[in-house]
Amino acid sequence: MFSIKDISEYIVALIAAFASHYSMTEVEAYRYLNHYGAIKVAHDFYDVMHTQSFDDMVQSMASYCRRKGGNL
Repeated sequence: MFSIKDISEYIVALIAAFASHYSMTEVEAYRYLNHYGAIKVAHDFYDVMHTQSFDDMVQSMASYCRRKGGNL
C-alpha cells in the first residue's frame, strides 16, 4: 500500500507540472483539475500513474478534463 505522503507529494508535483505546461499558476491548475475530477483520478490511480512520466500524465489529465467539459 502507498502512503498518503507519497500520494500527496505526487499530486502536488503533478499539479505543478500541469501548471507549468499550460502557463498557469499552481492555484489555477489545482482549481481546474479539481473542478473536472482529475485530482480524484490521480489519487485513485496513483499506483499506475506514478510509474509514468509527468509529461504523459499531464497530457492524460488534460484529455480527461476535456472529456468532462474542460477547454484547455
